[in-house]
Amino acid sequence: MRNHKENCKRIPAYLIGLLCTCFGVALVLKTNLGLDAWNGVFAGLERITPFSFGTWSVVIQGAFLLIAAALNRKMEWLSVFPIIYKGIFLDAAKAMVSPNFMHPGVAARVSLFLCGYLLVALGTGLYVATGYPKMPIDGLMTALSNSYLGSIKKSRLLIEITGFISLLLVGGTFGIGTIIITFTIGHFISAAKRLAEKWVKLGEEYKESAS
Repeated sequence: MRNHKENCKRIPAYLIGLLCTCFGVALVLKTNLGLDAWNGVFAGLERITPFSFGTWSVVIQGAFLLIAAALNRKMEWLSVFPIIYKGIFLDAAKAMVSPNFMHPGVAARVSLFLCGYLLVALGTGLYVATGYPKMPIDGLMTALSNSYLGSIKKSRLLIEITGFISLLLVGGTFGIGTIIITFTIGHFISAAKRLAEKWVKLGEEYKESAS
Protein backbone atom coordinates (compact mmCIF):
# COMPACT_ATOMS: atom_id res chain seq x y z
CA MET A 1 0.00 0.00 0.00
CA ARG A 2 2.82 2.35 0.91
CA ASN A 3 4.56 1.72 -2.42
CA HIS A 4 1.34 2.61 -4.22
CA LYS A 5 1.07 5.89 -2.29
CA GLU A 6 4.72 6.69 -2.98
CA ASN A 7 4.28 6.03 -6.69
CA CYS A 8 1.20 8.28 -6.82
CA LYS A 9 3.41 11.11 -5.60
CA ARG A 10 6.65 10.29 -7.37
CA ILE A 11 5.48 9.36 -10.87
CA PRO A 12 3.80 12.76 -11.58
CA ALA A 13 6.81 14.54 -10.03
CA TYR A 14 9.14 12.52 -12.25
CA LEU A 15 7.25 13.24 -15.48
CA ILE A 16 6.69 16.92 -14.61
CA GLY A 17 10.35 17.35 -13.71
CA LEU A 18 11.48 15.95 -17.07
CA LEU A 19 8.91 18.09 -18.87
CA CYS A 20 10.13 21.22 -17.05
CA THR A 21 13.67 20.58 -18.27
CA CYS A 22 12.39 20.35 -21.87
CA PHE A 23 10.57 23.68 -21.72
CA GLY A 24 13.48 25.25 -19.85
CA VAL A 25 15.87 24.25 -22.63
CA ALA A 26 13.43 25.53 -25.29
CA LEU A 27 13.18 28.93 -23.55
CA VAL A 28 16.95 29.27 -23.16
CA LEU A 29 17.46 28.26 -26.81
CA LYS A 30 15.06 30.99 -27.94
CA THR A 31 17.04 33.74 -26.17
CA ASN A 32 20.23 33.07 -28.19
CA LEU A 33 22.19 33.85 -25.01
CA GLY A 34 23.75 30.39 -25.00
CA LEU A 35 22.65 26.93 -23.96
CA ASP A 36 24.29 24.60 -21.50
CA ALA A 37 27.15 22.77 -23.15
CA TRP A 38 25.47 19.53 -24.20
CA ASN A 39 22.23 21.09 -25.37
CA GLY A 40 24.43 23.50 -27.31
CA VAL A 41 26.03 20.45 -28.93
CA PHE A 42 22.57 19.13 -29.88
CA ALA A 43 21.69 22.52 -31.38
CA GLY A 44 24.94 22.60 -33.35
CA LEU A 45 24.43 19.09 -34.67
CA GLU A 46 20.83 19.93 -35.61
CA ARG A 47 22.10 22.80 -37.78
CA ILE A 48 24.67 20.73 -39.67
CA THR A 49 22.69 17.49 -40.07
CA PRO A 50 19.14 16.55 -41.15
CA PHE A 51 18.32 15.29 -37.66
CA SER A 52 16.32 17.17 -35.01
CA PHE A 53 17.41 18.54 -31.64
CA GLY A 54 15.48 15.79 -29.85
CA THR A 55 16.96 13.07 -32.06
CA TRP A 56 20.50 14.15 -31.20
CA SER A 57 19.52 14.23 -27.53
CA VAL A 58 18.45 10.58 -27.81
CA VAL A 59 21.66 9.56 -29.61
CA ILE A 60 24.08 11.30 -27.24
CA GLN A 61 22.17 10.42 -24.09
CA GLY A 62 22.33 6.83 -25.30
CA ALA A 63 26.12 7.16 -25.39
CA PHE A 64 26.09 8.56 -21.84
CA LEU A 65 24.01 5.54 -20.79
CA LEU A 66 26.74 3.21 -22.01
CA ILE A 67 29.47 5.18 -20.22
CA ALA A 68 27.50 5.23 -16.95
CA ALA A 69 26.92 1.48 -17.33
CA ALA A 70 30.67 0.94 -17.63
CA LEU A 71 31.33 3.02 -14.48
CA ASN A 72 28.60 1.34 -12.47
CA ARG A 73 29.20 -2.11 -14.01
CA LYS A 74 25.45 -2.23 -14.49
CA MET A 75 23.18 -1.30 -17.38
CA GLU A 76 20.20 0.86 -16.39
CA TRP A 77 17.74 -0.31 -19.02
CA LEU A 78 14.90 1.71 -17.48
CA SER A 79 16.81 4.88 -18.40
CA VAL A 80 15.79 4.25 -22.00
CA PHE A 81 12.34 5.65 -21.08
CA PRO A 82 13.49 9.15 -20.06
CA ILE A 83 15.83 9.28 -23.08
CA ILE A 84 12.92 8.78 -25.49
CA TYR A 85 10.43 10.81 -23.40
CA LYS A 86 12.73 13.80 -23.27
CA GLY A 87 13.76 13.49 -26.92
CA ILE A 88 10.11 13.70 -27.98
CA PHE A 89 9.22 16.59 -25.67
CA LEU A 90 12.36 18.59 -26.46
CA ASP A 91 11.22 18.79 -30.07
CA ALA A 92 7.62 19.46 -28.97
CA ALA A 93 8.65 22.23 -26.54
CA LYS A 94 10.94 23.77 -29.15
CA ALA A 95 8.06 23.83 -31.65
CA MET A 96 5.68 25.35 -29.09
CA VAL A 97 8.06 28.04 -27.86
CA SER A 98 9.38 29.17 -31.25
CA PRO A 99 6.16 30.67 -32.69
CA ASN A 100 5.14 32.31 -29.41
CA PHE A 101 8.35 34.12 -28.46
CA MET A 102 9.36 35.94 -31.62
CA HIS A 103 12.22 38.48 -31.62
CA PRO A 104 12.28 39.34 -27.91
CA GLY A 105 14.17 42.45 -26.77
CA VAL A 106 17.19 42.33 -24.46
CA ALA A 107 15.17 42.55 -21.22
CA ALA A 108 12.75 39.89 -22.44
CA ARG A 109 15.64 37.66 -23.54
CA VAL A 110 17.29 37.90 -20.12
CA SER A 111 13.97 37.18 -18.40
CA LEU A 112 13.34 34.18 -20.66
CA PHE A 113 16.85 32.92 -20.02
CA LEU A 114 16.39 33.12 -16.25
CA CYS A 115 13.02 31.38 -16.47
CA GLY A 116 14.48 28.64 -18.65
CA TYR A 117 17.54 28.27 -16.42
CA LEU A 118 15.39 27.87 -13.31
CA LEU A 119 13.07 25.42 -15.06
CA VAL A 120 16.03 23.23 -16.04
CA ALA A 121 17.54 23.30 -12.53
CA LEU A 122 14.26 22.78 -10.69
CA GLY A 123 13.03 20.15 -13.14
CA THR A 124 16.29 18.20 -12.89
CA GLY A 125 16.32 18.39 -9.10
CA LEU A 126 12.68 17.30 -8.94
CA TYR A 127 12.89 14.27 -11.18
CA VAL A 128 16.25 13.10 -9.77
CA ALA A 129 14.82 13.31 -6.23
CA THR A 130 12.09 10.78 -7.07
CA GLY A 131 14.65 8.01 -7.36
CA TYR A 132 13.28 6.87 -10.70
CA PRO A 133 15.51 6.27 -13.76
CA LYS A 134 17.64 9.30 -14.55
CA MET A 135 18.56 10.83 -17.86
CA PRO A 136 21.94 9.26 -18.60
CA ILE A 137 23.75 12.60 -18.28
CA ASP A 138 22.40 12.83 -14.72
CA GLY A 139 23.05 9.13 -14.14
CA LEU A 140 26.62 9.72 -15.32
CA MET A 141 26.80 12.71 -12.95
CA THR A 142 25.89 10.54 -9.96
CA ALA A 143 28.11 7.66 -11.16
CA LEU A 144 31.13 9.98 -11.34
CA SER A 145 30.21 11.45 -7.97
CA ASN A 146 29.97 8.03 -6.32
CA SER A 147 32.98 6.48 -8.05
CA TYR A 148 35.59 9.22 -8.33
CA LEU A 149 34.72 12.83 -7.55
CA GLY A 150 32.58 12.56 -4.42
CA SER A 151 30.41 15.55 -5.32
CA ILE A 152 27.50 16.18 -7.67
CA LYS A 153 28.76 19.73 -8.25
CA LYS A 154 32.22 18.55 -9.32
CA SER A 155 30.78 15.78 -11.48
CA ARG A 156 28.39 18.14 -13.25
CA LEU A 157 31.20 20.64 -13.83
CA LEU A 158 33.39 17.95 -15.44
CA ILE A 159 30.52 16.86 -17.71
CA GLU A 160 29.74 20.45 -18.68
CA ILE A 161 33.38 21.27 -19.46
CA THR A 162 33.60 18.16 -21.67
CA GLY A 163 30.40 19.31 -23.36
CA PHE A 164 31.84 22.80 -23.78
CA ILE A 165 34.80 21.40 -25.71
CA SER A 166 32.43 19.33 -27.88
CA LEU A 167 30.26 22.41 -28.43
CA LEU A 168 33.21 24.33 -29.86
CA LEU A 169 34.07 21.42 -32.15
CA VAL A 170 30.58 21.27 -33.71
CA GLY A 171 29.94 25.03 -33.72
CA GLY A 172 27.03 24.78 -31.29
CA THR A 173 25.04 27.56 -29.64
CA PHE A 174 27.42 29.53 -27.41
CA GLY A 175 27.04 32.72 -25.39
CA ILE A 176 27.32 34.24 -21.94
CA GLY A 177 24.55 31.89 -20.86
CA THR A 178 26.75 28.90 -21.67
CA ILE A 179 29.39 30.09 -19.22
CA ILE A 180 26.81 30.90 -16.53
CA ILE A 181 25.16 27.49 -16.85
CA THR A 182 28.45 25.58 -17.03
CA PHE A 183 29.77 26.98 -13.75
CA THR A 184 26.55 27.36 -11.73
CA ILE A 185 23.91 24.82 -12.77
CA GLY A 186 25.32 22.07 -10.53
CA HIS A 187 24.78 24.21 -7.41
CA PHE A 188 21.15 24.92 -8.31
CA ILE A 189 20.43 21.29 -9.22
CA SER A 190 21.91 20.15 -5.91
CA ALA A 191 19.79 22.67 -3.96
CA ALA A 192 16.66 21.81 -5.97
CA LYS A 193 17.22 18.10 -5.34
CA ARG A 194 17.42 18.64 -1.57
CA LEU A 195 14.22 20.70 -1.59
CA ALA A 196 12.41 18.15 -3.77
CA GLU A 197 13.48 15.28 -1.51
CA LYS A 198 12.03 17.11 1.51
CA TRP A 199 8.83 17.84 -0.41
CA VAL A 200 8.37 14.21 -1.46
CA LYS A 201 9.16 12.97 2.05
CA LEU A 202 6.76 15.42 3.71
CA GLY A 203 4.03 14.47 1.26
CA GLU A 204 4.48 10.78 2.04
CA GLU A 205 4.50 11.42 5.82
CA TYR A 206 1.31 13.48 5.51
CA LYS A 207 -0.42 10.69 3.58
CA GLU A 208 0.65 8.11 6.17
CA SER A 209 -0.65 10.22 9.07
CA ALA A 210 -3.92 10.88 7.22
CA SER A 211 -4.44 7.17 6.68
